[in-house]
This record gives sequence, C-alpha cells and structure tokens, in this order.
Amino acid sequence: MEQFDRQPPDGNMRDYCDQLQRLIDRDDRICLPGHGPVLQDPRPYIEQLLANRMRRETQILKHLLNTSDTVQNIAASVYKKSDLHIAMAAERNVVAHLQKLLSESRVAQEKGIWRVN
Repeated sequence: MEQFDRQPPDGNMRDYCDQLQRLIDRDDRICLPGHGPVLQDPRPYIEQLLANRMRRETQILKHLLNTSDTVQNIAASVYKKSDLHIAMAAERNVVAHLQKLLSESRVAQEKGIWRVN
C-alpha cells in the first residue's frame, strides 16, 4: 500500500470497530474507561460511537460510488472542513477508513486514486 501524507491516528479502524461491537455484544452495565468518567449503561454510548464510524464509512463509499478519487478530495467532500488542521485530521480519518475497507476488499487504490471494488 502506498504511503500517505496524512497517516491515520494510532490504531486500526477495523480493530476499533470490531472492539466496539464486542463491547456492545457484552452488554455491560458499567464501563470504567482508562480516561473520562465512569459510564453507567454504556451500551447506547458505544452504539453511537460505532454508528458514527459506520456513517462515515457509508459516506466515503457513497462518494467513491460516484467517482474514484484521492484521499484529499474524499475528505473535503465527506467532512467539508475549511480549517487546515481539522481538514488534515479529516484526511487521517478517511485514510483509516480506506485501510479498513481495503482490508475487507471493498475498495482498491492505484497511484493514490481510490475506487470501490
């Protein structure tokens, strides 16, 4: 896979989504996160986190169904952020999603252009 100017944040989006689903499936009554407050009835919060990631993934796929494109253009279309620092963070998130989708053989890329398989 090509190297990107905007690498995703630490971690792997596929693993992250899988772990969120595992937490949902456990149906814990309380979560004690490593940072932040204690979460009483954490399932709705965790479901929302996963739903947000899946919503972004759907937006990225929808964009790519219309046109093959670069990370920068996908991020600009999906996130619509004009602030440079926020736009760079959006690009990193798009890369994380694209890497997940690539690992699932749902997208492909060649010379920096991404497309739906």
